Amino acid sequence: MGILREYAKVLDYWRRELIQKFNKNYLKNKLKKRRGKCKKCGKCCEGCTYLDKETKLCHHYRDRPALSCHKDFPLDKADQKLFGVEKTCGYRFKK
Repeated sequence: MGILREYAKVLDYWRRELIQKFNKNYLKNKLKKRRGKCKKCGKCCEGCTYLDKETKLCHHYRDRPALSCHKDFPLDKADQKLFGVEKTCGYRFKK
């Protein structure tokens, strides 16, 4: 089951990339439903090869804190569930 989950994370990454580039209205509407703020815990970046596990900094984005690569993460509850952060994430979504 672990391989399937990792594959789903990669697909989810590309889903958000495509939405960011080609469907800005959809992105804007999704983010309007998001409440709260990022706790900068790095939990949703744990599977990323660019994350330094000790410092919680991202090597890909010049040692910026985790989550700098996707300010739109999470887009919805499905993102939170896929990455296993639905109970700890600082974001909530209104219906």
